[in-house]
Parts: sequence; structure tokens; C-alpha cells
Amino acid sequence: MIVAAGYGHSHWMKLMRKLKEEGLLDLVYPEFFDDKKLLIEKRWTAYLRKLRRIEDKVKVAVWPDYCLDHRIRGKFQLEWVFPLHSKRELDFALKVADYVGFPNRDDLRDYTLTWFAEQRRSYGIKTWLLGLKPRYLKAISLFNACDVTTFSLPSFRYPRRVGEEEWRELLALLRRQSGSSSRVPR
Repeated sequence: MIVAAGYGHSHWMKLMRKLKEEGLLDLVYPEFFDDKKLLIEKRWTAYLRKLRRIEDKVKVAVWPDYCLDHRIRGKFQLEWVFPLHSKRELDFALKVADYVGFPNRDDLRDYTLTWFAEQRRSYGIKTWLLGLKPRYLKAISLFNACDVTTFSLPSFRYPRRVGEEEWRELLALLRRQSGSSSRVPR
């Protein structure tokens, strides 16, 4: 299983890079590119411009949410995670993405984890859990990859700084429960 960490505040990024050096994470920003602020605001052009500036450092990027422009695929040499918000987007995702992403928030999708698992089996797709939350640990074997955020630990409350040991424990548990090793792109 690939485990990634996107951009976050400086203390968290420093810790994520340290944990990557220890082998607990596979990709840390900019290797995993996911600018949530630009994506939430649907500022796709700004998102793609920012991605273009650091493309040589990026291995995996999140496809712009709700954007069904297939031309994006050919403009970058990296792997894509398509955030599947609707069942209707599945055909498009299968054509352009290396991973089909499962948003962790129920209100961001019109399907269940069970439906997603069925599609995974039917199509043989690689899957990505977009934003690990503790409630998904029991289903982590359904995913080939996931990314962690500050909300992946239930004890995190900004601005409290979560200790290294809490992160080590979570990432080690994630590795054990996934039952697989890393397969980092390129």
C-alpha cells in the first residue's frame, strides 16, 4: 500500500518528511500533490498552473474535483487519482486515472463503500482512500493507497501538535492492516 501526505502546516510537514525517511510514508508533498484550497474553490486553472511549476517533483496528483476534461491527462507525466464523487463519473475515471479515489466524507459522494468495493472487484481498478480517517482502518485492505491528513488522528486538534509517536503508531497500524508493502510510482 502506498501511504502519502499532502501539504500541511510547517510542523506537520517536517514530521511527515521525517517519517518518510523512517519508511513509514512513501510520498510527501510535493511528491503527492493535492492543493485542497484550490480544489475546493474549483480554481482548476490555478491548480494546474501550480502543478506545472513543480511537475518534475510530483509522482501522484489528485485530479481536479468535478472536472471532466480528458485533455489534462496528456499534459502531465505523472499518476492521477480521480476523486469519484458520483457513480456517473466512473466511466470517465476509468479512462483517465491510475487510481480511483474514494472521498472519506459521506456528503462528497453519492455511493457507499460497499458499491465502491464492488466496482473495484468488477473493473480491477486501483483504489485510493482520499484522506484516511480512523473509521476506515477496518476497510483499508480495499485500497491500494491512501493519504493521511491532520484529521487522520482522532486526537488531533489544531493548534495542538500531535507527537511523533502517535503518528508512528497510526502509520505502523495502517501498514499492518493493509497487509501489503509499498509500491511507489516511478
